Amino acid sequence: MVPLRSSILVTMAAALLSGCAQTSKVDEAMVSTATLAQQKRAVALIRVGSASPDCFNVAVLLGTRAGDYFKRGQVIKVANVRSVSEPAVAEVELEPGEYHVLGYACQSDKATMTVMDKADGQTYRTSYAHFTVKAGEVVNVGYLHFGASHTGRSAFGRPLRIDVSVTDWPLREIDHFKARRPGLYAQMTTRLMIATDRGPQAPSDADCRRMQ
Repeated sequence: MVPLRSSILVTMAAALLSGCAQTSKVDEAMVSTATLAQQKRAVALIRVGSASPDCFNVAVLLGTRAGDYFKRGQVIKVANVRSVSEPAVAEVELEPGEYHVLGYACQSDKATMTVMDKADGQTYRTSYAHFTVKAGEVVNVGYLHFGASHTGRSAFGRPLRIDVSVTDWPLREIDHFKARRPGLYAQMTTRLMIATDRGPQAPSDADCRRMQ
């Protein structure tokens, strides 16, 4: 499958990961498509990639659309993203609807670095990818690959070039998830999230004020 890609410029912001990270999981014994449908809920399964060989914990900020912007929602985490014993899959129960990836964090031995494009308060300008879930579903929304690299100096600080792509899980990881989370796997469907191709963004009002 050819990855879907988007590249934009943003600056680093405050960390999403804090304290002791634990992989986001649902109670497998309590999850069934029938119960989820009755409760008007869904479960999304997200394989989160490592943006750097130094990352050992990663996190993704989810949110929802709010007019021309996006509203902050849940933070989902994967601890020990390079573990050979546990799948690097975050599990999250959600209401039906459309959800957006608004931020990504990588924790290494030295620091936690977070990428997001925050407007103000609880709102964000940029969605890096989005997916939908329907009531009663357990959905594999794909493998989120998130890369960041410096692009040189800028009047706004030190911008990063963000490369986002989405693929399905590798077959060996699907088999691994099946072995570790058989109840979820048996009910799982696949509908991959879509990386957002927005291109370089115009400076915000805050960016312009920093230039004055």
